[in-house]
Amino acid sequence: GTDGLVMALAESDPAAVAELLANDMEPAALSLMPALRRTLRAGEEAGALHGMVSGSGPTCLFFCSDREHAISVAAELSESGVAREVRITSGPVGGAHITDGPGSGPSAAQRFTGK
Repeated sequence: GTDGLVMALAESDPAAVAELLANDMEPAALSLMPALRRTLRAGEEAGALHGMVSGSGPTCLFFCSDREHAISVAAELSESGVAREVRITSGPVGGAHITDGPGSGPSAAQRFTGK
């Protein structure tokens, strides 16, 4: 649940975060594009912590513990022939921060505009 995800984020535990994430639209996407199952299986066989369909597909994403891990998974996915394109990405954020509650930190507008 949410508490588990908050704890995993606070502990910087990528495996626990990956395990707790899910996409409610994934079953529908897989029913429309069953070939995505091969892509998900290939990513997990390549060592990804977790794989899932992004949104309603056809993009799949794989969680990795760090950049080197992502490079290894991406290389295996590229060689497997199940993906048209493979990219490595990460967010430009410093990580999750737990606050004391509403009003204890900058608003969303302040975070995005810097004002």
